[in-house]
Order: sequence, then C-alpha cells, then structure tokens
Amino acid sequence: MKKIGPFLVMLLVMHIVALFGLAGYLVGTGRLDKPKAGAIVDMLRHKGTPDKLREQLIEIMEPGPATSTAPATQTAEGGAEGKRVESVLGTSATDRIDYTRQAIEQERLRLENEAQELRHRQELLEALQRDVQAKLKKVADDKKAFDEQVAASQNHGNDDNFKKILALYDELKPKQVKEIFLTTPVDQVANFLQAMDPSRAAKIIGEFKSPDEKQFLTGVLERIRTGDKASGTGAASGSAVSSSSPAPAGT
Repeated sequence: MKKIGPFLVMLLVMHIVALFGLAGYLVGTGRLDKPKAGAIVDMLRHKGTPDKLREQLIEIMEPGPATSTAPATQTAEGGAEGKRVESVLGTSATDRIDYTRQAIEQERLRLENEAQELRHRQELLEALQRDVQAKLKKVADDKKAFDEQVAASQNHGNDDNFKKILALYDELKPKQVKEIFLTTPVDQVANFLQAMDPSRAAKIIGEFKSPDEKQFLTGVLERIRTGDKASGTGAASGSAVSSSSPAPAGT
C-alpha cells in the first residue's frame, strides 16, 4: 500500500505534464490560438447546435485535407450554400470563426422568428375565441329579448280577448251566461265572475238551480276563495256570491 500511493502520485503528475505538453505542441504548431479557443468556448456555451457543427469545427481546427473534401460534399448536397462554405473555409482561421458565429446567429434568429410566429398565431386564436363568445352572447341576448316580446304580446292578446268576452257577457241575459259557463272550465268561470260587477255576478249565480248546476257553482266559488288572483273586485264578487247562494237553495 505504501508503494501504490507514490506510484499514483507520479502517474497523476505524468498525465498533467502530458496535457501541458499537448497544449504547448498545439500552440507551437499553430493548431490552437486565442481566436480558435474563443470559438470553441462560444460553441460550447450556445444552447442550440447548428447543422453540421462538428464538420465545421473540424475544418477550423484541421485545415488541410478536410478543407478540400468537406466543401465538395456540402456543394453536392447544399448547392449554393455548399459553395459558400467552401469559399469561407478556404480563407483564414478568423474568417472561418466569423462564419461559424454567423451560422449560430442565423440559427438563433430563425428560432426567434418561429417563436414570434407561434405567439402571433396564439394571439389570433385568442381574438377569434373572444369574437365567437361575443357573438354567442349577442345571440343569447337577442333570443331572450325576443322571448320576452312574444310573452308580452301573448299576455296583451289574452287581456284583449278577455275584455272582449267579458263585454259580450255583459250584453247577454244571466241565464244565457249561465248556460255558457256550464261548458267553460271552472278557472275561467271564476276569473270572469271576479271581473264582473258584483250585482251582475250575483244575478248570474242565482241562475244555478239544479243539483248539477249547484255542484258546478260550488267548484267555481271554491276556486274564487282559494284563487291567486283575489282582488277588490274578486272579494266583492265573493260577497255577492255569499249573499246570493241562499236564493238557489230556497228554490
């Protein structure tokens, strides 16, 4: 164990010396200088990787055979772009570094343009959604207003018809009105009696004499007493009915 420790230390020192020697060799032969080191650092720091970055880095670090083969391949594949790469890689190392940085910048701009386009589409979609919601709300509001108008016209029409029928009953004799009431629903008869003058309603009630007619009249009177439309006229009609009900009983 005592011999292994110094051996490992010596081995580590040899590796460090070898690394420094390799760096000195690269610097001495011109294969590594400050611009190249800066380009390598910029490439490593960039989040996105442009197309064929490794080939471009090889062309920068190893000008020579790769310079003559890579541009030919890119020219065959990329046309004008390949010729541009060939012309750039044939110049100095600084020009090749500038070209690589331009390629990285173009890639960054392309990604930013795509992100801007996506944001623009999202804004258009949100605006379309707001427009659709506003139109749906307008349709719902228009439908509600139309329903209210229809209901109001129906109520007004019902009121007009009710008044016309009531005026017609006022022109008939009490016995004739009774005969019509016997074929009319109890609720409608109760409404008409409530709307009539108390004396007029009492005369009509006095015409209900047979057992069947009295039974029908009992249902009408019960409807008047328990109805939701009790008013002053209805109350008066109820009192008129109470005062008139003994008369049929006597007959």
